[in-house]
Amino acid sequence: MPVEDSGQRKVPGATQPASPEWMKDLIIYEIATKGFTSPNGPESGTFNSLREKLTYLTELGITGIWLTGYSLCDPRHFYNIWTQYAVIEPDKFDPTLGTAAEFRALIDEAHRRGIKVFLDVITHGLMPESSAVKTHPEWFRGGSWGMTDFDWTGGHTDLDDWWVKIYSDFVTVYGVDGYRLDVGIYRPDLWERIRQNAAAAGHPIVIWEEGGTAIHGVTDFTQTQTPISTDQTKVGVLNEILVNDLPGFYARKFGRAGFYEVEVQYKDGSSTKGSSRGEGQLGVRLAGLSADRVGRSDPRPDGLPDVKIRLENVAPKPIADIAVRSDMGEHWQQQPEGWGNKPLYLDVPESSGQLTAGPAIDIQIGTLEWGSSVELSCHDDGWEGYPLDKNPYVAQGSRSLFGYSVLFSPMIPIFFSGEEFDATFHALPGLSPHLYGDKDAGKGRWLYGAQIDWNDLKEARHSGMLADVTKMLAIRKRFSKALAMCAGGQEPNLKAVNFEADIKVPVPYVRWDDRGAIVIAANRNRDKNADMRLKLDLSGIGHSGHKSYIVTDLWSAIEPKRLTEEELKNFRCEVKRDGIAGGGLAVLRIQWAE
Repeated sequence: MPVEDSGQRKVPGATQPASPEWMKDLIIYEIATKGFTSPNGPESGTFNSLREKLTYLTELGITGIWLTGYSLCDPRHFYNIWTQYAVIEPDKFDPTLGTAAEFRALIDEAHRRGIKVFLDVITHGLMPESSAVKTHPEWFRGGSWGMTDFDWTGGHTDLDDWWVKIYSDFVTVYGVDGYRLDVGIYRPDLWERIRQNAAAAGHPIVIWEEGGTAIHGVTDFTQTQTPISTDQTKVGVLNEILVNDLPGFYARKFGRAGFYEVEVQYKDGSSTKGSSRGEGQLGVRLAGLSADRVGRSDPRPDGLPDVKIRLENVAPKPIADIAVRSDMGEHWQQQPEGWGNKPLYLDVPESSGQLTAGPAIDIQIGTLEWGSSVELSCHDDGWEGYPLDKNPYVAQGSRSLFGYSVLFSPMIPIFFSGEEFDATFHALPGLSPHLYGDKDAGKGRWLYGAQIDWNDLKEARHSGMLADVTKMLAIRKRFSKALAMCAGGQEPNLKAVNFEADIKVPVPYVRWDDRGAIVIAANRNRDKNADMRLKLDLSGIGHSGHKSYIVTDLWSAIEPKRLTEEELKNFRCEVKRDGIAGGGLAVLRIQWAE
């Protein structure tokens, strides 16, 4: 839920605990507790009924649960259904979900199975009927989303201590493994304290924010930095670079490619626009990756390099703001306002807030995050305005999207429950298509309000999708050294593979470690198989010069092949059409034979 961030992002104090080692193997599965199971009819899921599904989740292969339902909350405020986002008492369990003991049993059983559990935290405020609002009205100021907002900048140390205790206790008393922060972080210093308390208790945690920018040592990554779906109110609006050219996505992150539009806004109300394609009066030139911070205003705290852009034909008069937009829909501003914008940095000094530059200045934009995630689907898909006759799940049976763009990428995968078996979308009976009110109950498409129908798995279409996603997860785990998440700022072992194909397909890529390489090819077409010729040149990844290589098809049941280096450069394979069992992908393991 987007609201304006308070801007308090600088965190003083002690060195923070690093991200735990287990973060690199996270595969995060989002669960809306009420609709995930239906032990007593619609919207009746509980901690116990979720615990009974942990065997299923273990067999699926996920390693983390993002739990979006545990606190005492309003049952009708958003979309006419119970949601964690209408929280009343953040430190009390909703009795319709279960008891504290049952919550602890859920966490313990998840841990026994190697699954981490993360709680959704509503950071901006509480429902007006909260006891905290009534007891401490001085803690609150204004409101948004029909709720009463915290006065995070009012100097209320008792509010700060109350907040820190709640979320430290969830870790130290119940064993929770971290948090997802809805909307924004507001007070990084408080989450710094919570993180320190967790580390002191011997239970390091992971924290991620919905939007904004990861804060090194406080948050580990952001949820929405790399979404597959770029418009949650429309059908099929996807990040086409991410789904068709994963190597090109990383080329952009590391300053080797990309299309940028820039607007310089002056204090006299005028502006100059331009793009890296040569459009407009403002000259925009990509200048690669830079770690130079000399003279920069508000330097990044994480120490990561930035993409450098040179602006030419800048008018020599005071500048009010600079805004940048990339071809992947990312936004940067000198003075970030609103949700989703990231700061940009200037390579010229500022004096008393009066920035004057010209005719050329350099700006730097942070394309790299400390940690990285990729979001296939989340509860906000199907947001108000989504067509009422459409399914809000993103993949909808696409093995290409699930594998090529998400599970085999060098990022932490995030997806909503049911996506793994192409669930039929069933709205909870009360789900309205409108954010507020009960009009057209049962017709809503907000994915949080999905009622999972586990009987889907009796049908071949759904069980076949589940088998394929389970196979992808098993491959990622088996070859985790090559396929696990790569920390922000580090370039992953990933390169494009030269290829030819008889139809349009995503650009194949190779990932590798010191024991071999894995090639990922994909076919997004739903009606045609793809005949591909892969030119597998291993010289660029340090694995050339061997007498022969063993190629194992990890996706299809085909006998391994022994090939020479020259034969690898003319490797033919067929990638079946997407949306069917065994389709959409080719996954090849290459090892040297001697």
